[in-house]
Amino acid sequence: MCGISIIYHSTGQTPAQASIEAMNRALRHRGPDDGGILTREGVGLGHRRLSIVDVADGAQPMVTRDGALAIVFNGEIYNYKALRTELENSGATFRTHSDTEVILYLYQRLGAACVERLRGMFSFAIHDTQSSTLFLARDRLGIKPLFYHWDGATLVAASECKALFASGLVQARLCAQSVANYFIYQFAITPHTLFDGVYELPPGHHLTLKPGGKPDILGYWDLDFPLDNEYESRDEAYWQDKLRLALDDAATSHTIGDVPIGSYLSGGIDSSATTHLLIQNYPHPVQTFSIHFTNPHHDESEQYRAIATHLHAKNSELTMEDERPQGYLAELVQCLYHLEQPQRMAVDIPHFMLSARVRDQHYKVVYTGDGADEILAGYDCFRQDRMRTWSNEQQHSDEQRREVYLNEHTRYFSHDQMLLLAQLHTQQNQQQVIKRFGFYPAWYDFWQIMSGMTDGLFTSAFQDACRGPNQMDGLIEQIRPHVQGRHPLNQSLYMEAKTRLPHWILWKSDRLSMAHGVEARVPFMDHPLVELAAHIPPELKLNGMDEKYILKKLMAPHLPELPTQYKKRGFYTPIREWFFTPERYPELAPYLSEQALEQAGIFSPAAVNDLYQRLAAYPPPTNGNDYYQVMRLEWTLMTVLSVQVLNKLFVLGEAESVYG
Repeated sequence: MCGISIIYHSTGQTPAQASIEAMNRALRHRGPDDGGILTREGVGLGHRRLSIVDVADGAQPMVTRDGALAIVFNGEIYNYKALRTELENSGATFRTHSDTEVILYLYQRLGAACVERLRGMFSFAIHDTQSSTLFLARDRLGIKPLFYHWDGATLVAASECKALFASGLVQARLCAQSVANYFIYQFAITPHTLFDGVYELPPGHHLTLKPGGKPDILGYWDLDFPLDNEYESRDEAYWQDKLRLALDDAATSHTIGDVPIGSYLSGGIDSSATTHLLIQNYPHPVQTFSIHFTNPHHDESEQYRAIATHLHAKNSELTMEDERPQGYLAELVQCLYHLEQPQRMAVDIPHFMLSARVRDQHYKVVYTGDGADEILAGYDCFRQDRMRTWSNEQQHSDEQRREVYLNEHTRYFSHDQMLLLAQLHTQQNQQQVIKRFGFYPAWYDFWQIMSGMTDGLFTSAFQDACRGPNQMDGLIEQIRPHVQGRHPLNQSLYMEAKTRLPHWILWKSDRLSMAHGVEARVPFMDHPLVELAAHIPPELKLNGMDEKYILKKLMAPHLPELPTQYKKRGFYTPIREWFFTPERYPELAPYLSEQALEQAGIFSPAAVNDLYQRLAAYPPPTNGNDYYQVMRLEWTLMTVLSVQVLNKLFVLGEAESVYG
C-alpha cells in the first residue's frame, strides 16, 4: 500500500527529478516507510512505500533485469502467490517475494490483459522503454485512487490530486460544475473531480499513452446484473451457501502480508460480519477498533461492546465528545486536505481520528465493512424506492400514495420526508425521471433533500461558470444500456457502483486510513463476491423493508442478538454542536467571513450568513421532523465550509506540504 507519482513527456524529454521529489513529498503520509524515484527518457516515476508484503525486498520503483519495464504500484494483489507459481512454471525468475514483481512480469507476458488476472485493489503505472509506452491501470471497483492531468504533451498522474499540484506542472482550480454537484449528489461525476483539468481514471479501466498520441482509455471489467428471467435459482438456501463460500474466500484471501491485521467494529452488521470472518480465517488474535460518542443520539457502544465480547475480540475505543474544548475544526481541515473533496457531513472526522489510533497501536492493516450496503441494498433509499415500486404495483393514485406514505411509512421515516417522497413519486414526476435516466434511481430522492437550500447561495459569476454540458447527463448515457430490462433494485445498484461507491464510500475509506499510513482492506469489495451479489435475487437483498436480508440471515448464528437486530442505522455525527454554535463562530472566520467568501467568489456572503442565522435560531430537535430540517441546514453549511477550506488549501496555496 503506497503512493505513486508519474510524469510522462510524449516528446521523450526526461522529467525534472525535483518535480517527482516534490510529488513524493506530498504523498509521504501514504508511504511513511520508504521512498524511491526513477527518472529516464520520457518518464519519471515516484513511490512512497507502506511496507506490508515482502517488507525487506519490495522497494519501488521496480525494474526488470533488462531495464525495459519499470513499475510503481499501490495496493494489494490477493492472488499474487498463485500467479507467481504460474509464471515460474512458464520460466519466469523472481528476485523478490512481492506482488509488485508479479504484476511486472505478468504485464511483460500479457500486456494490458494482465489486469484481468489480478484479484485485489490496485493502481499502478508501467513504463516500457522499448516502445516508450506508459500504461496505467486501476482496480475494478475503484478501491485505490489514480488521478491524471493531460495537456496534449505531458501526462502527470498520482494517487492524490495534491501530488499533481506539487509537481509544479498542474495548477489547482476548482471546477464550478463539480462544486455544484457536491450540493446535489455528494460526489463529483466520473471522470471529473473537484479540480478543473484533473480527472480520475475510472474504476475497471486502463490507460495507454505512446509518443505523439493521446491517452487511450479502455474498460476491462463491468458489473453485470441478470435479466429478470435469468436467475439461476430463487432458493434462499442455495444463495446462502454460495454467499457463505464467497465471504470466507474473500476474508481468507485478504489476510496476506507480513504485519498484524485489525478490524473496525461498529454496532452494524457489516463490520460485525467482517470481524467475525477475520477471526475465523486469521490465525492470530484480532484487535478491533470502535468509536464511542458521548452523545447518546449517535452512540453505538452498547452494541459493539456486546459484539466484541461475543467474538472474544480485544476492543479499543476512541471517544468523541461534543463538548471537546478545542473543537474539531483542525481535524476537519486535515480531513479535507486528505479527502480533496467537499463533505456535507462530519462522519469523516471520527474515521480520520480512529485511523490515527490504529497506527498508534502499531497496526498498518485494518478490515472494514465498507461496500456491503452498496452490493446488498443496505440504505434507506432502497427501502424508499421499494415503497415507490410497491405503490406502483398497487396502482395507487397520487392521492392514495400520499395517504399511504403519511399513514403507514412514517414509522420508518419522518413526516416531512414522507411529504417530499409523496411529491417526488407522483406518476408525472416518475415519468420525467425515467425519461432522463432510463430508470428511476433509488438515490434520486436523496438528491432532492437539499432542493431549495442553494437558492441564491452562489454568486452570479460562479453560476455562469457552471454552464456547459451536464456532467451527470454524460454519465447517464454510459449507464443507460446496462440497466435496461433489469429489476429496479438492480438498476439502482448498478448506478451505485458507478457513482457513490467509488466516489464517496471507497474514496473516504482509502484517504482517511492512508492519511495515517494505514491500509484499509474491504473484503466486501472482492470482485468475485461483488459479481456473486449482483446475481442474488433482489428479494434476498431487500426483503420487504428488511435490508441486507441474506447477510443478516447468514450471520445470525455467529453474532449475538441485539435490541436493534442490526437494523441499518446511518452513521451520523453532530454538526451544529461541533462547528456552528455562537461560541465557535470566530474560529470559522478564515473561511466564512465576508472577506473570505468574497475572495473565493463562489458563495454570496449574505446567503451564507442567512443560513447560519437560521441554523443558530432553530430550537434543539425533539422529533424526526426537527432533525430533518436541521439536517438540511447543517448539510448546506458544512458543504459551504468544506469548499471554502479546500479553496484556501489548494487554490490559494496554503497547503504547505504541497506548495513548500
